[in-house]
Amino acid sequence: MSDDDASENSEDARMKQLLASWDDDKEGSDSSSSDDDDDDEEEEEQKAGATKYDLNLQDDVLDHIVLAAPDFQEAIKEFENMTGIKPSIVGSLRGLGTKSARVGLDNNAYIEIIAPDPKNSGPIGAALASELEEGTLVPYHFAIRSSEVEHMKDEYVPNELGWQPDHISMFGASPDGTPKKWEMLYMYGHGIGGCVPFYIDWGQCDHPTASIPEVGDLKSIIVRAPGGHKVHDLMSKVSGIQVEEGSPMLEFSFGSPEGTITFSADDPKGIKFPGFEEEDDGPANSNDGAQFPGMPDMLPSGGGGDDDDDDDDDSVEVSEPGSDSD
Repeated sequence: MSDDDASENSEDARMKQLLASWDDDKEGSDSSSSDDDDDDEEEEEQKAGATKYDLNLQDDVLDHIVLAAPDFQEAIKEFENMTGIKPSIVGSLRGLGTKSARVGLDNNAYIEIIAPDPKNSGPIGAALASELEEGTLVPYHFAIRSSEVEHMKDEYVPNELGWQPDHISMFGASPDGTPKKWEMLYMYGHGIGGCVPFYIDWGQCDHPTASIPEVGDLKSIIVRAPGGHKVHDLMSKVSGIQVEEGSPMLEFSFGSPEGTITFSADDPKGIKFPGFEEEDDGPANSNDGAQFPGMPDMLPSGGGGDDDDDDDDDSVEVSEPGSDSD
């Protein structure tokens, strides 16, 4: 056996051990959030997963749009009332303080709804709670698929765009317990928040759209940014997204059983991981007041779990701010 094979097997064993401890945590957790919610939920048949290779997914297209809200349960109810489709609950990201749900669009894109997790505090959840007005559900960020995350991190983002890259590795498990890893690239120092996308490479993970309900076709997505901003150069390589000049704005429309739905937000803040705070002169890459807690932290990598609150203790392993997590 080669050193590379031994290292990979060792990493798989470590992640499976973390999964076992994650399952133990779930069994001992307080999952009695609402008797009404539990009574209304029905067991859904598990859909077969599919990777980006199975689905023949293309690079430089929309992967997903992030809708954000200050209250998770209210956001799910509002989305279902508006569209007639209930999103699939994914679970909580311990250490980050968020809970999420997903619903599919056409062409293997999807909508991800995120909100603070009242049971698990964290910096991103705290930011959502402080930035968003009560009762809102608004576009917050969007993700582009790419197999070139490493190159973008090392070359294109710092050298061509002049921004600071933040490469984050995420670890999870497929339904059979096999450890999976996917990569994300966030960019800071551009000053327009969620109008600059983040990038995602799903690797060998199942893509969420293989196992979540579909609400309808994406009709349009519009990103607006000041003329001359380098996001215009970045987005010129991306298909299917309309980019306009003007004050920062993110808007998208899609079909649903209840008709065409449009979400729009001026100056969307965007997701910022701890250690990156955008200022006029760029990011303050400091860990003051923002530390990642210690974790064994895992997140199922499929599209969604059972639609109940038993997922409250799902979690995610991430890199430290600004680190290269290979």
